[in-house]
Amino acid sequence: MKSIVRTILSGAALAATALLYTFPATAQESSFGPADAKETYYWISNKANLPLFVQYDYVGMKRIAEELGVKVIVAGPTDFDVPGFIAAVDQVCAQKPSGVSVVGGWDPSLTESVKKCLEQGVPTVVDDGDLPDSGRLAYIGTNWTQVGVAQAKKLMEMLPKGGKVASMSIINAGNMREAVAGFKAYVEANGGGKYTIVANEDDGGDAQKAAQVTAAILAAHPDIAGLAGFDSESGAGIVTALREAGKNPGDIKVTAMEQTPDFFKSAKEGWVDGIVVQNRELFIYYAVKLLHDYNTNTLKSAGLTAKEGGRPIPDSLDTGVILITKDNVDKVLTALKVK
Repeated sequence: MKSIVRTILSGAALAATALLYTFPATAQESSFGPADAKETYYWISNKANLPLFVQYDYVGMKRIAEELGVKVIVAGPTDFDVPGFIAAVDQVCAQKPSGVSVVGGWDPSLTESVKKCLEQGVPTVVDDGDLPDSGRLAYIGTNWTQVGVAQAKKLMEMLPKGGKVASMSIINAGNMREAVAGFKAYVEANGGGKYTIVANEDDGGDAQKAAQVTAAILAAHPDIAGLAGFDSESGAGIVTALREAGKNPGDIKVTAMEQTPDFFKSAKEGWVDGIVVQNRELFIYYAVKLLHDYNTNTLKSAGLTAKEGGRPIPDSLDTGVILITKDNVDKVLTALKVK
């Protein structure tokens, strides 16, 4: 896979020049599919070259581009830059591509940009975090409430006597707010009063900051029993901080989200008790497939075509999750060829 860092919309010199002044961060663009494709679809995200995205989402993009013979292009700032992300969505949709998938979980403020895309006649879906008030054609991705429930269940299983627990996430990200709410609700409803959630801290989606946050939690709550991380960088930061604090694997129970496959070793080593893994390769694969179907399948809703207001594709697609633990981690590491 060849990735190049440049401004988005490289085919339009004027637009690219304008974007250089719009974005504080340089944007990432990777292109998949044949050069002479008649249809072009965009996937737009914050932190567009996040290792998690490159490892999984890009695989789905490449596969669907090859299967449908369309072009799929990655766009968006490489840093955590919500204004730059919003500007990228606006600029891409102004070019009237065949369709756009926006990673909606980063911030609810993306709602208005998705609305504008649709008003311009650009078929638009969201993935990896819903924007239910945007009018999006479909949501493709994880049920984030269930992510919170999965982590709560695992921590409670590992801490049958109860104790203090804390979580960390990108606290302004809509999908992670759903996860944290699901986590809290499950603990309160099923914990029998044995568990106290002492903090939900912001790690900004950065492993180094997650380590700092973990260190602060350990200092404030020396008797902390469990930690839950809800973004892809949380777990790595938690493990780093526990190592630096002189803890042993299992001293504090940990649940986390997936990062790169190498992180799964932490489950084998006993640092992390449960890693929630999304079916990320399916996100953009089905996002582009649904957009392509919307454009081409000619199916109708109550006799109405897509152009007439029909919705010839599903409103949502839950791609599910799996939980990696010490019981299945060896199988996963072997499948991913991680040594």
